[in-house]
Amino acid sequence: MAVKRKSNWYIYLIALIVSFALLGLFVSSIWDSLFPDAESTGYTLSRSDYRPSADINITSLIMLSDMKASTPMYYMLMNYQPRNEVIVFIPLRENMRVTYKGNTGSLYEMYDNYGASGVSGALSEYLGVKCEHYVKFDRLSFIDFINMSGKVYVNIPSDVVERETHTVLRKEKVKDDSGNEQEVTRQTEETTETVIFPEGVTYMDGEALYSYLTYDFKRGVDYALSIQGSAAMNMINKNYRGMSTTQLQGLAENIIKTTETDIIFDDYTKIQAIFNYTLENSINPCEYYIPYGETDGGYFVTAEGSRATMLDRMDITPEKD
Repeated sequence: MAVKRKSNWYIYLIALIVSFALLGLFVSSIWDSLFPDAESTGYTLSRSDYRPSADINITSLIMLSDMKASTPMYYMLMNYQPRNEVIVFIPLRENMRVTYKGNTGSLYEMYDNYGASGVSGALSEYLGVKCEHYVKFDRLSFIDFINMSGKVYVNIPSDVVERETHTVLRKEKVKDDSGNEQEVTRQTEETTETVIFPEGVTYMDGEALYSYLTYDFKRGVDYALSIQGSAAMNMINKNYRGMSTTQLQGLAENIIKTTETDIIFDDYTKIQAIFNYTLENSINPCEYYIPYGETDGGYFVTAEGSRATMLDRMDITPEKD
């Protein structure tokens, strides 16, 4: 006689519900470890619903010298506005006139007298806002940093040609008074042209970019500043978008270890989330601006209108005394 077995469907249903619950707890724990709550940690990787607060506006100073112990030859402000998803580079003349601790001088002189913190403090006084951090690259640390970041996109508008004139000896045949040919040697000047940087789009590694930025183009200071600003802008717009968090963290660690800076790793981790947010959500977040003015007594005096434009581009309202 056949025995009819009872259905155990409810047992399978309970097992399925428990399995889904455990799976949910596992996924939740993994998600929280990858994306911790921003309010509890102060920083995090960006989520799709993450939005930076309106009061975050970071201004830093970037400098470049040939040797580690040398006074910088190039100075640039970097302003980061996460709320607007904008990074603004402002290349500055080394003879820009500023005041620090009651003393007036150029950026170059401020570094000689007070170091990097003096330049940062002088620019803070001039702009009426705090320049929060500084980074000074030398040739070797700059090349290393660029090579870690990847080759930088550069668009050279026309051939950069180097001309050299030198004296050479040439043999010529001439006729004497009797009509006979004689060979004589004469000194003549000869000009040669060498294309240093060819026209067109190119991607430069660290060494090539350093040579490009420091080359004497003999086309005026504004031209040199535009090259600096354009290179910095393209590095962010072309290289950093799509970088992983690990890669960006490696770049931050490289700066801290190889440059003269007051940045510590906690400073980077605090803005890690908002930096990721900007790179993920803005196609071309970076731009640059070159201040204008006039030269007075060997110093470059930035026009008041240009100062106002700088603050406007950085979305900054100066603090009132």
